[in-house]
Amino acid sequence: MRRLIRPISGSLNALLVLEVVVRHSSLSRAAQELGLSQPAVSRHISTLEDRLGLPLFKRNNNQITPTNNAVRLAEAVSLGFGHLDQVWTEISTPPERQEVTLACTYGFADQWLMPRFADLRDHLDGAQVRVVTTDQLGDIDLSRLDAAVVWDTSRLPDRPFFPLIKSEVFPICSPEFLAVHPEASEALETVPAEMFLHFDVGDSRFMTWPKWFALAKRDTPAFRQTAQFDAYPFLLQAVEAGHGVGLGWHGLVDQALATGRILRLHPSLSDREVSYFLQHRPIRDKNGLLAKMLNWFKEAAEA
Repeated sequence: MRRLIRPISGSLNALLVLEVVVRHSSLSRAAQELGLSQPAVSRHISTLEDRLGLPLFKRNNNQITPTNNAVRLAEAVSLGFGHLDQVWTEISTPPERQEVTLACTYGFADQWLMPRFADLRDHLDGAQVRVVTTDQLGDIDLSRLDAAVVWDTSRLPDRPFFPLIKSEVFPICSPEFLAVHPEASEALETVPAEMFLHFDVGDSRFMTWPKWFALAKRDTPAFRQTAQFDAYPFLLQAVEAGHGVGLGWHGLVDQALATGRILRLHPSLSDREVSYFLQHRPIRDKNGLLAKMLNWFKEAAEA
């Protein structure tokens, strides 16, 4: 190896400069691309010409034209360093793991993902999908995960994302509750304040009961001592058990609505276009496991 590199030892920087000069046929444009001064570019070319003992450019006032030898050298530099760059990328890029890690809230995991989880595993040919569930997404380092179902994409602005669930929020209750409180279907504000079930939305800025009443332009009940839940599946269980009225999110209560376990009381209201996004690390392998999972999510969201 030492014998092979000795003839060009000390000339690698100059050869890189040569490739740019030949490509532009201009010292000034080459200097601009390389971030060097024009005299510095000229010195690199002169160094190569001195070592080779022959001219590499034909000079006519301010115009330069590469010789055939200069073109051959530039093509060799482009080919060699292009291959080097490819090998460097292959070595420095870790291979796709045979698992993907996804973060999401408890409510999303319980009501949206788990009913579809077997289909996701089938789509990934049984590969492992590790699901990290928390209603406090701000407490975990999302950059260490492959993907996350989030409501705020600004935490990782360099990561791509796509909309997953359109925001639709509406009051829900059980058939048994409505039988006892038929007024809930017409004048929700007349329902006793203690019968409203509240979800702790944390820093998501999701819809709350006060916000819903404000958007609906109705009188807000005097909420004092309230039943508050920090995990959405628990609130939904309380609604199904007839303990009160809660807010339902499209995508999280669809199955309970379809089976009649809960009822939708009023039309949807929303102060945002999308409630959930799927944010993910950049795709390096279009046929890899992460790419397959993202395609599955897109198809499931459109279904």
